[in-house]
Formats: sequence, structure tokens, C-alpha cells
Amino acid sequence: MAWGLPLSEGEMHKIWFGVALAALIAGPAPAQDYNKNLIECLNEAGLHPDPGYAQKLQSDPAHRTLRMWYYQNEAQAAFINDCVIRKANLAHNPSVGRKPRAPQ
Repeated sequence: MAWGLPLSEGEMHKIWFGVALAALIAGPAPAQDYNKNLIECLNEAGLHPDPGYAQKLQSDPAHRTLRMWYYQNEAQAAFINDCVIRKANLAHNPSVGRKPRAPQ
């Protein structure tokens, strides 16, 4: 493989496989409840689900319900994105007062 030349598809697969393997060896991410994080952020932004839209998931054994949320402007969308990212980063950096999560 010479630098500067296009890589073959097989070489690219080897590179991506190596990157993925290195990420797994480095350590798994702690478990997060992404749905809970999103709902908390939507509530912090002052948004409420549309009462006219509720879809029951028939194939779901937990019988969850899908809800529709609408934001009024781009500032709310940016706030929600920042909030979700902040909550995801909190799971990776536990505070000093909390016990670290047990390895799974």
C-alpha cells in the first residue's frame, strides 16, 4: 500500500475493522437510557407531547407508545441537542460523589 494512492475496498475494510476492534478493546461505554435522557431534555426545554398523536407499538412486548414532539424554533432544537450531549457526557464522567458503575 503506497501512501497517496486510493485504497482498495478490502484494505478499507481492514482499516475500519481495526478501528472498531480498537474501540471495543479500549472499553465499552457505560449503559445509558437514551429515551429517558431525551424526555428529560424535552421537558427542560418546556416542550410537551402532542396530545393528538399517540401510536401504540403492537409488536413491542412492553406496549410502549410513540409520541410526537414539536419545537417552535431552531434555538429550542439547539438547546435539546446540547442537553442530550451533556447528559451523555455525564454518563462517561461520573461525579466524585457517585460510585462508578459496575462493569458489565
